[in-house]
Amino acid sequence: MNVRSLCTIASSLCLSVWLLACSERGSAPAKAAPPAPLFMLSADGVGPLNASTPFNLRQIGDAFQNFNVAEEIRFLNGSQYPMITVRQGAEHLLSVNPDHRGENIFSIIIYHNRIGNKLGHRIGQKFSEVYRYGRIGECGPGIEEWAGKVMCYAPQNNNILYLFAGEQAASAQVAPKRSVEASVPPPDEMTDWRLEAIVWKPPGS
Repeated sequence: MNVRSLCTIASSLCLSVWLLACSERGSAPAKAAPPAPLFMLSADGVGPLNASTPFNLRQIGDAFQNFNVAEEIRFLNGSQYPMITVRQGAEHLLSVNPDHRGENIFSIIIYHNRIGNKLGHRIGQKFSEVYRYGRIGECGPGIEEWAGKVMCYAPQNNNILYLFAGEQAASAQVAPKRSVEASVPPPDEMTDWRLEAIVWKPPGS
């Protein structure tokens, strides 16, 4: 029996208990369903963005006409790098990073569950909920602002990566040069780590 089946059974049991309680004290308001995704992530791209989309503020802005799209500058190791962000109000949905020539998309980083995932995983999920025991893909340690975190390829995929963070991530950012942070912890130690962001890269890059 898989995890989804167990969750379905647990949900049914909880619903039965809830209905029994309501029959004794009256009805209770139903919990609102999560909002539908604004766009979907797949191996081919993120919503209207794909491998053929240039890194261009006007064209990316045209693709997200009802959102706040802006080009920003990030600083890393004393150098400046452009980045295009997409926001809905105060919610940071995603960031688009250029390749070394500044012409094409190098990666798209997703920060919010308003971007759906066709692989079925959601930001905030535990490491153990994403990867079955013994079926973990290639993982590597995060660097710079992601020091102390771990990035792994999504299950059965080679151009979508998941960024996981645990309790040690905060202390790693305070002292990012410690050698111990250049390694990936054993899977058993990352069981409760949470999916913090999703990275899409053009297929074959």
